[in-house]
Amino acid sequence: MRRRTHDVHVLAIGECMAELAPADAPSEYQLGFAGDTFNTAWYLARLSPDLNVSYFTAAGTDAISDQMRAAITAGGIDVSHVQTVPNRTVGLYLISLDNGERSFSYWRGQSAARQLADDPKALAIAMAEARLIYFSGITLGILDAAARDTLFDALRTARAAGKTIAFDPNLRPRLWDNTDAMLDATMQGAA
Repeated sequence: MRRRTHDVHVLAIGECMAELAPADAPSEYQLGFAGDTFNTAWYLARLSPDLNVSYFTAAGTDAISDQMRAAITAGGIDVSHVQTVPNRTVGLYLISLDNGERSFSYWRGQSAARQLADDPKALAIAMAEARLIYFSGITLGILDAAARDTLFDALRTARAAGKTIAFDPNLRPRLWDNTDAMLDATMQGAA
């Protein structure tokens, strides 16, 4: 992807998932890619084409991971910070409709994005390029405690270096072992 020349660089950190959404015919679904931080990055790239928008996540080496990278690139987002994790893939969710109400079923146990903060050096490199770094409560919720600490350390370092940090709490209790862990991580993110 050709990088834009504008000096504002936004780095979004999180999980982009494969989305199966109902199509027009019953029992037919359409494949797309979405996720809270990815959606924000996508809209930023669309609404402000002069911004450099990058996405920091992880994907596997399978076909669906390749499709996800292509979708991110097609959205005008730089994928140079999408890490590759062998023997992993992207998370998947299915949207179900019942009388117009949407519900979601998730499969993310093998999601490579759960390991996005396992490489402190990769985080530091990506953050060094950014002026604004954006992450969410879902980003925190998919990580284990050690990876969250790695991410928090990198964010503190980036903030000390003058970077702007943006945090969307986006609480998803199902991602957490308990409410106390969710609240503690959310408060650390907000700090």
